[in-house]
This record gives sequence, C-alpha cells and structure tokens, in this order.
Amino acid sequence: MAVIARREKSAWVRVAIGGGAGMLVAMGLGRFSYTAMVPALIGSGALTAAEAGWVGAVNLAGFLTGAALAERLRRLCRLEVGLSVAIVLCAIGLAGSALPWGFAWLALCRGVIGLATAFIMVQSVATAVEAAPERSRPAAAGFVFAGVGLGILLTGILVPRLLAQGLMAAWAGIAAVALVATLVGLWGWRGAGGAGLAAGADPGTAATLAAQPPPTGALGPSLPLALLALAHFLFSFGIVPHTLYWVDFLARGLGYGVHVGGWHWSVVGIFAFLGPWLSTLLARRVGIGLALPLAYACVALGVGIPALGALAPALWFSTVVFGAQPGVASLMAARARDFAAPGAMARVMRVMILSNGLGATSAGLVVPWLFERGGHASIFALGGAGLVVGAVLCLVLLGQARRQAP
Repeated sequence: MAVIARREKSAWVRVAIGGGAGMLVAMGLGRFSYTAMVPALIGSGALTAAEAGWVGAVNLAGFLTGAALAERLRRLCRLEVGLSVAIVLCAIGLAGSALPWGFAWLALCRGVIGLATAFIMVQSVATAVEAAPERSRPAAAGFVFAGVGLGILLTGILVPRLLAQGLMAAWAGIAAVALVATLVGLWGWRGAGGAGLAAGADPGTAATLAAQPPPTGALGPSLPLALLALAHFLFSFGIVPHTLYWVDFLARGLGYGVHVGGWHWSVVGIFAFLGPWLSTLLARRVGIGLALPLAYACVALGVGIPALGALAPALWFSTVVFGAQPGVASLMAARARDFAAPGAMARVMRVMILSNGLGATSAGLVVPWLFERGGHASIFALGGAGLVVGAVLCLVLLGQARRQAP
C-alpha cells in the first residue's frame, strides 16, 4: 500500500512538473523574454517603439485566440498529444524569432507562441489542480506557475549577456533553453493519464481529462465565477504595462541601460519563481479566500508606485512585487477550484484564462496607444488602478459560500 501511495503522489507531482516546464517555455520564455529584448530591438532599429508594442499585442491576441479555442482543440486529440504539440510550437516560435525578417515575421512568431501558451496554461493547470488532493491544490498550481518565474529569471540572466553577440544570438540562446525545458515537459506529461489516481483527488481527474472529451453541464456557482473571471481580466490588464515596458522604462526611460534593466529582470525572475510558493504559504495560513485579495492589493501597489516617482527603493519594490505576481495566478487557479463543479475544472480554467486573455489583449491595444501619448507614468497608473478594482472584487468573493468538496 505504501508503494501504491507513493506512486499516486508522484503521478500528480510529475504532471505538475511537466506543467511547470510547459509554462517555462510558453510564458516564462515565450512571453517574457520579449520584455527583456524590447530595448535592444528598438535600439538596433529592428523595430520602432510603436512596432515593439504592437508585436507584444499580437502575442496577447494569440493568447486570447488560444484560450477561446482550447477546449475545441482539446477534442481533436489526447491531452498528452495536444500539450506536446503546443510546447513544441512555442519552441519553434522562439527559434523563428531569431530570423531577422522584420516586424511581420516577428509578430507571426509571437502570435503562434501566444496561441500555444493559452492551450498549455488552460490544460496543464487544470490537469495538475484536478489531480492533486485538496490540501495540495495550491502546491500543484505553484509547481506550474513557478515555471514562469524560472523562465523570467533565465531571461534576465542570459539576455543581456547574449545581446553582446547580437539579437540573433540572444534569440538562439533562449530557444536552446526552451529545447531543454521542452524535453522536461514531454517527460512530465507522459504521466498525465495516471495523474488522477493521486490520493484524495476528485472524481474529475486528469485520467478522465486525458481519455475523454470535456464534460458538459454546469460549471459551478455563476456569481462567484463571474466575479473571479472579472478579477482575472483586471489582473491580466493591470500587469501588461510592466510586461511590455518595465525593462524599457529602466533602460531607456530612466537611462540606466540594458544591463541594469537585465538585473531588475533577473530579480523579477527570482520572485516570480518564489511567488507561487509564497502564495501557497499565505493561503495555508489565512485561507485562499483572504490570501487572494491581499496578494492583489500588494501587486496593485507595486505596479502603480512607479507612476508616483522613480526613486531607487520604489523601483526595486516594484520589481520585486511585479516579479511575485505569478503567485496571484496560482491563487486564482486554487480559488477557481473552490467554486468549480466536480469534473468541470478544465472548462472553468478555460473561462478564467479566456478572461485573462481578454484583459491582456485589451491592455495590449490600450497601453501602446496611451504610452505614445502619456509616457511610462500614465500606463503604470492605469495598471495599478485596474488591480485595485480587482482586489475589491476578490474581497467581495469572501462573502460567497465556499463550495464544499465532494
């Protein structure tokens, strides 16, 4: 029995590690490596400042499209196959970004990465969280979202050094890291079919998700899920100014240069890796319901404070808090599971991530436009305001009855 229990535990852990590797490639490298590259892309003349913003917006639009199509794509093949194809597409998109073929080509590569990222995020988070016992759900989400932080950390360390050899070398180096992580993801997802056997896992397990089409029926209580989806929209909207322009603000806006921007981005990566684990500890101490609005409020302050001034302590505070924001995403996933009907987690995550994509895409359109007219301070103020509203919505959720686990 002890051997069986260990195998059951290792099944969901393995799938969660696979999800973390997938998020490292798709989000950590696929989305956030671009942030560290923006100053060099603009400085070299490869893109104008406006084009750099629009390339970022195309990535976010691809993410929205992928979130909308995730369940439809899920029906076309086994879950393991779909996740494997998605992570390989992300790696190919990163390698393709190294080719100096201009704005349209880079936008295409970024769009493909965004589309595949959404599928990985929807399915890997849902699979890991469904498979884990209730007490381990924040940890399962933490495994997955920690991959984002590790990817950001690697880009912060590698990109400034690789840029000394040119843009092509920087993209190629990131693609090489993605290849290694892709192999880890493929290994982890090989166990997806048995992940649902984890002790204490709910009936809607990863085994069911891997072998059958997604179920139909109610997702869960409509009002809490609607509030959570709106909060998710505002979260993704609020962090876009930092996602697109934080390193550019430090390197060009304040004149600190790419290397200082790279150090800040490395610190973002360290705390992005730690964020999910810190949020797990907070959730275990005060409960997921209270931990979520507290985390929102903290990120709102971190995102908004650069609009008030550029003192070094404020900049480092913003870097640290923005870095830890994947912890909010992992709390979101665990909180969504509180309200999801049995077996509906994949569809609930699709709704949540579709809201995330809508928020990010909306900001991807608004933020470059506002940046051209109002500069960095205006976009950071906008992001902070959106996150404040999200924190209020999460507080409202505290009044909703928590769904009892089956």
